[in-house]
Amino acid sequence: MKQKLPASLNEFRLLTRQAIDHRERFWAGQARRLKWQKDFAAVVQEDFSQAEVSWFLEGRLNPTENALHRIIEKGMGEKSALTFYPEDGAAETYTFSALKEKVLNLAAAFSREGLTQGDCIALNLPNCPEFVFCALAAAYLGVTYLPIGCHLPAALVADDVRASHSKLLIMEHRPPLGNDKPHVETVHSLLGSLGIIIVGEKLKGLPTLEEFAAHTDSKDPEPAYPRANHPLFAIYENRLAGKPVGIVFDSGGFLVQAHTSFDAVFNKALNQNEPENIFNTLDPSKSVGQAYGLWGPLTNGLGIVIAEDNSGIHTIETILEEQGNPAMLCHPGLVSDIKNQLDREHLKTDKRFSIIACCGESLPPRLIKFADGVLVKAPEFVVNMWVQNKCGTALLHTYPSPELNRPGSLGFGTLGVEPLIMNDFGQICKTNISGNLVFARSWPSMGRATWGAETHFKKTCFTKFPNHFQTYDGVRFDKDGFHWFMGRLDDVIKVKGQTLGTSQIEAMILSHPAIEEAVVVSTAGESGEELVVFVVTREPIQDEDTFITLLNTYITEKVGHFAVPEKIVIARELPRTSTGKLVRRLLRRIASGDAGANEDTSHLANAESVKDLIKKHEE
Repeated sequence: MKQKLPASLNEFRLLTRQAIDHRERFWAGQARRLKWQKDFAAVVQEDFSQAEVSWFLEGRLNPTENALHRIIEKGMGEKSALTFYPEDGAAETYTFSALKEKVLNLAAAFSREGLTQGDCIALNLPNCPEFVFCALAAAYLGVTYLPIGCHLPAALVADDVRASHSKLLIMEHRPPLGNDKPHVETVHSLLGSLGIIIVGEKLKGLPTLEEFAAHTDSKDPEPAYPRANHPLFAIYENRLAGKPVGIVFDSGGFLVQAHTSFDAVFNKALNQNEPENIFNTLDPSKSVGQAYGLWGPLTNGLGIVIAEDNSGIHTIETILEEQGNPAMLCHPGLVSDIKNQLDREHLKTDKRFSIIACCGESLPPRLIKFADGVLVKAPEFVVNMWVQNKCGTALLHTYPSPELNRPGSLGFGTLGVEPLIMNDFGQICKTNISGNLVFARSWPSMGRATWGAETHFKKTCFTKFPNHFQTYDGVRFDKDGFHWFMGRLDDVIKVKGQTLGTSQIEAMILSHPAIEEAVVVSTAGESGEELVVFVVTREPIQDEDTFITLLNTYITEKVGHFAVPEKIVIARELPRTSTGKLVRRLLRRIASGDAGANEDTSHLANAESVKDLIKKHEE
C-alpha cells in the first residue's frame, strides 16, 4: 500500500517541519526513488551570496529512462502514457512501450544528425505529441531542449534560437495572418542556414518530423548519463529587456522535485480515487507545464492527456467519459471559460475530475464554487499552486484534502522547502502581516541563469534581501499556516498565463513614432489580470478606432498577441501631481471602473477634469 500524507492539519505541519529540519535527508530519500546510473556524492552545495547552487553532486542519471524504461520495468508497459485529442478525427493513444519506441526512433534521427550531449535544440511547438517525442528524445541523448511559445512572433522566436545556440529548430507550420508570409518562412529567413523541421502541413524545401525520423538505423542509440547539473531544458523570458534572458533547469534536481511534487499533490494527498492520467492544458514553454504536464506524471507512471481544443465543452466531456479518472492541470482562465460556455447548464456526464490543479494565479472562491459539483466532486479537490518560472515547480500549494485546503489560499510550502515572509527591513513578519515572499535556502528544481545572464539573475533574485531568493510577491500567512497572495511588489503582472513587465511594455509602445506618452496598468478581469493602456499621441488622431487597431498590430508584432491590451485609451494628457509625478493609482481606479460614478475614462481628455480627479483622490 502506498504511503499517504496525513490528512490532519497538525500531523501535516509536523511532517512539514521534519522535512525542513532534515532537508538533505528528505531530498536524498526522494532522489533515490528514481534510477541513477551513478549515485550522488552530496545532496546540495549552495552559496546564495554568489547565487550559486548545485544539487545531487556527481550523480548521473538519464531523465528519459526514468520516465519510460523505469516504468516499463515495473510492468506498466501497456499502460496509456500519452493520449492526444485532435479537433477532427479519433484520439491517438501511445502506451509506455509504444512511446518508448517512438522516442528512441527520433533519438536515433537526432544522433544521425550529429546531435550529442551538450548540444541544444529549439522546440517552437504547441502542447502536442510531437513536443513530447522531441523533449524525451533530446533528454535521452543529453541534448538540452528549449521550449518556445507558439504565441511569440517570428522575430522573438529567432532571437531565442540564436541566444541558445540551438543546432536545430522544430516548429509548427502556422497559417499566415492576413497577407503576411507563413510564420515558418519568416523565421527561416531570419535564421539563415539553420536546420528547420516542420510539424503539420508540408512546406516546400523543409522536411516534416515524420520524414526526418524515417530511414534511421533500427539499432537503439546509446543513452547519455550526464551529471545531475547538466541542463535538461531552458526557458527564455523577459524578452522586452532588450535581449533574451532566461532560466536553465538541471536534469537531476528538476526531475527529482517534479517527481516528488507531482506525487505528493496528485497521489499521496488522496486517501482514495487516485487519478490514472492528467489532462494537461498548460503551455509547454513554461516550467510548470514541464513539471506537472510531462516529467512529473510520466516518472510517476501516469498518462498525459492533451487536446487541440483545451477549453471546448465537448472535449471536457469526452475526456471525462473516456479517460480513467483524470486530473486536470490548467490556468484559472480555463475554468472561467468553461463556466461561461456552460452558462448555468451542466456537463452531459456524471463523471468528474479527481483533482483540478490551477497554476499561475489563485483560483478565486467564486470559480471554486462553480467547479464544486460541476468539474470536481468537492471543493477541496480544487488545488491552487504558486509557481514562478524560476522556481521550476510549485513551492506553495494546497492539497486535495479538507483540512489542507482553503478556497483562494496558496496553501503551505511544499515538502522540503521553507517559505519566509519578510518586511522591507529584512525582519520576519508575524501572522497575518503581509510581506515579501523569500527563500533562505535552495530547492532541487530551482532554475539557474541562462548562458551569459548570470549577472542579471543575481541582481534580479538576490539583491534586495542578501542571501535570500526574492520572488517579488506579497504574501501573508494565517494562524493555521496557510499562505495568501497579497499582490505583486514590482511592475510585473500575469496576463493569460504570461508574465509581463509593465515598464517594458510601456517602453515598447513608446517606440511607436505616433506615441508621446504611454502608461500600462492592470485591472482584475473575469479570469485574472487584464492590461489597460493609456496613451498620449504626438498629433491629434482623427480615426481612433483605426489607430487603436494599428497599435494593437504593432504590439503583436513586437511582443505577441498575448500582450495586446483589453483596452487602449487615447488621452490629451495623463494625470500628474503638482510636482509632475504620474498618478498611476488614479489610472488603475479608472481602468477598473472604481473611480466614481462620473469618473469614466473620457474625463482624461479634459485637462480640468483630470486636475479635479487628482485633487479628489489626493484629499
